[in-house]
Amino acid sequence: MEGGTGFAVELDRVTRRFGGVVALDGVSLSVREGEFFSLLGPSGCGKTTLLRVIAGLETADAGKVRINGLDADHRPAHLRPVNTVFQSYALFPHLNVWQNIAFGLRMKKVPAAEIERRVKAISRLVQVEELCDRRPSQLSGGQKQRVALARAIVNEPKVLLLDEPLAALDVKLRKALQRELRGLQRRLGITFIYVTHDQEEALVLSDRIALMRDGRIDQVGPGRELYERPRTRFASQFLGSCTLLEAALKRREPRRAFVDTAVGELAVAEAPADRERFTLAIRPEKIHLADNGDGSRENTIRVRIEAVVYAGAETHYELRAGSQLLRAEMMNTRQPPPGLAAGRDALAWLPPEALIVLED
Repeated sequence: MEGGTGFAVELDRVTRRFGGVVALDGVSLSVREGEFFSLLGPSGCGKTTLLRVIAGLETADAGKVRINGLDADHRPAHLRPVNTVFQSYALFPHLNVWQNIAFGLRMKKVPAAEIERRVKAISRLVQVEELCDRRPSQLSGGQKQRVALARAIVNEPKVLLLDEPLAALDVKLRKALQRELRGLQRRLGITFIYVTHDQEEALVLSDRIALMRDGRIDQVGPGRELYERPRTRFASQFLGSCTLLEAALKRREPRRAFVDTAVGELAVAEAPADRERFTLAIRPEKIHLADNGDGSRENTIRVRIEAVVYAGAETHYELRAGSQLLRAEMMNTRQPPPGLAAGRDALAWLPPEALIVLED
């Protein structure tokens, strides 16, 4: 199944309904060959359904699915050049690790010598070669996940589909396996399509991310782009958390504009040409706090600190400026000024370039 388009998977207006529920609503998406691509979104947004449609485990009600440039709509799951790794591992309890890894190759009637070679190579790659005689019941969660990965990779799929494979693991192990998974994908060069609801996981692992909401794609791009320049209210709140400010255009200048907001007049680096009113977003780490000063600097506002929360690497501040609530964060690289305490007044600077104009 070779097409040579440069895209591993292409979806064209794919729709999937379950009774009166629209799980996928005209989704169009292209995943490049060799890319680590993540589907990110809250529970019920359609990301697992989309993965199952690609795998052939669900049939789309409308639209097209192409894998390696060729139509996959009428190909059953076992004839598609993809393999899936599930959160539940789905290992055969009566088979040992070696037999679990080799199972797909045996079903394809691959010669015994080739099975031996590939199982050994993959076992070494995912670091389970010392576990090959054990049954799944004798493995830890991390070991089971490595075996599940090995079983999928040994079939040499063009695309590996991963449905929240690390969600059942504890935080420390999950972070360790994230690094291993990213390195594994780089070494193999296989296209990975990864489902997760964990924003940090998506940012750490992915070349690009599709943020999903209500069966649709909200925004697609590299993690940095989605985080630094969200286009919608949903993107600004789901991937991290922004303060939103309603803005009314006052005047334009060649390189910036000025707007009225609940915290007063602010300068912004850009403003939409077709709207007089819009919403601004700003990340909490972009807001700079000081406990003294004259407040004459552009985009500096006086705030009341309502709460201070120590969060390890950062300290989080809840601020109020009139009717507007804001959130700020400061890295704990040094002792914060003593004046930045709950109940005290402070100055907050909102850099013009950090104010993002949203589309909705």
